[in-house]
Amino acid sequence: MTSVTFYTKIRLDKKFLIFLMNPSFLPPDDLPCWVPSDLELCWEFNDIVSRLFYNSCDEQTQKLLSKCGWNLTTGRDGLTLVLICPKNGLTWQILKSLETVSTYLHQLGKQARIRIYPPPQSGTPMEVIV
Repeated sequence: MTSVTFYTKIRLDKKFLIFLMNPSFLPPDDLPCWVPSDLELCWEFNDIVSRLFYNSCDEQTQKLLSKCGWNLTTGRDGLTLVLICPKNGLTWQILKSLETVSTYLHQLGKQARIRIYPPPQSGTPMEVIV
């Protein structure tokens, strides 16, 4: 992927993010141009949303999250929680607690999805829309 393509993709996502925060009836071409600081603001926004999510979880869910790699991002499809499981047993624990995790996600947004990546060579990634 070239840097031009990468920048264009981020630029479109940022336009949509601003649209969600400040709805406008203007077409995308009529919206203001983006500057590099916009990307930094999106990163900060994702970081804050991630902290809010983690702090809203109960202790058991926080322990489960700390055992695996996770990332929470915002985008045009709502919130996306990506969970990377290093062990199969951990994958099953996450699947059992999906209802609890989805409850915490819904406190931050109406639309959310959870992507679960099992350990390498032990299954295929799953995506659950909650």
